[in-house]
Amino acid sequence: MTVVFGGAEFPAYVIDDETLREELLDEEETREWFGETPEDPHAVALLRMLGELDAALAAGQARLAEQDAGSSPWALAAVRLAHVHHWRGEYAPAHALLDAAEEILAGDDPRAALVHQHRAKVLLDEGRPEEAHAAASRALALREAAGDAGLIASTRQTLRRIERDLAR
Repeated sequence: MTVVFGGAEFPAYVIDDETLREELLDEEETREWFGETPEDPHAVALLRMLGELDAALAAGQARLAEQDAGSSPWALAAVRLAHVHHWRGEYAPAHALLDAAEEILAGDDPRAALVHQHRAKVLLDEGRPEEAHAAASRALALREAAGDAGLIASTRQTLRRIERDLAR
């Protein structure tokens, strides 16, 4: 079952089962959306999905600088920027941003699941599937407690992918 994300507030995308990377359903719609809302926090992710990693990096750094350090909005901006670093193959800055975000979104905050799921994807791409599995499992527990079906499905997809690596 393919889950479609977005489609209301921002352009729709799916997550590839093998790479765990988001794939836009309509790049033209996304470029249009971005032209109308370049300052939206989701613009960082959408630029990344368009493959415009330099622009996504600049936008992510700008969104992070606009937030108060230590705040939840800063943590969410840090996760988006970490995801850009991940796609650029820059794992150390990705982990540093995820660590900082995790400190802010600690405990049972359901938004911490975002940190753990993105960390799982970074760890998987680094060839560390055992650690990736642990991070994705933490994300799933938080998401199941919050009860968001779409986010639970995405985390289960991540776990299935990691488990394929572990089974090899």
